[in-house]
Amino acid sequence: MASEFERFLAKYGKEPLIILTHNKADPDAIASAFALHKALPNSVIATHEEMREGAKRLVERFNIKIYTLDQLKKEDWAGLVVVDTSSYTLVPQARGWKVLLIIDHHKSEGRDMEGEFNIIDEEAASAAEVVCGLLKEVDKEAAFALAVAIVADGARFKSARLQSFEQLARMMRICGAPYSELLEYAEPELPPDKKLAILNTAFNCTVEVVAGYVVARGVAKEGGESDVSSFLTEMADVAFVSRRKGEETRISARARKHVHVPLQKVMAAVASSLGGQGGGHAKAAGASVRADPEVALEECITQFTLLATGRSG
Repeated sequence: MASEFERFLAKYGKEPLIILTHNKADPDAIASAFALHKALPNSVIATHEEMREGAKRLVERFNIKIYTLDQLKKEDWAGLVVVDTSSYTLVPQARGWKVLLIIDHHKSEGRDMEGEFNIIDEEAASAAEVVCGLLKEVDKEAAFALAVAIVADGARFKSARLQSFEQLARMMRICGAPYSELLEYAEPELPPDKKLAILNTAFNCTVEVVAGYVVARGVAKEGGESDVSSFLTEMADVAFVSRRKGEETRISARARKHVHVPLQKVMAAVASSLGGQGGGHAKAAGASVRADPEVALEECITQFTLLATGRSG
């Protein structure tokens, strides 16, 4: 992977580049883009839609300039460096742009984007972990952001591997920040209105036992389907939360560490059945489909059951 990155740098390292990450960017997406921006002198960072709370705090702390892709003229740039996704579903604005490099860590389900150079480590717990392995030099600001991302995207290290801890330790030594400070950004306190929205959705969820697992499902009337699903799996084994966004329905799926059904396969199957795209990780995945939110949740239960019982085609 390092050699692939070196080849990319040799060809495009001094070119004007846009570092693009997925919509509703989280700390992993922003931190990875920020670190790459520091390594690529003629680059800018772009994302779309509102960012997650931890990502917002990183942007504010380091005064990171963020563009939207429609603010940038295609003819002014050599192309895109896409980080923390390889799916047009999460960055539909990227269609029609030249993708030079992809750096990602998500499973292959739902992947429909191809770059001239591709660095994809499906075993990595975060994109930040991959970026850390590519960059020989990281300054204190980038190290702090990358450390936050490793903590945040590893789901409290449920999906961590040896390299996750090694890179976290390396970044902590560089930035000199205590773990408690990193947690303030990786797991920030949400404002009261968001807490109320999460609790209101949670209180109206359906809970049932499916193939021996306690599964919660519900429709989020406001933003934060991923926040709700994460909250629900503090107790439930699996959670599916859907939310209508424009003409599509977004689904967030989360599972506790003992669940053996890979959620990225559930989401890919749901997307295939309803029309859309889905993927992610075994314990944290998502999908975007063109179906009613309740219908989408029913399909989640159907596909989860089929995979859990070994009856999936």
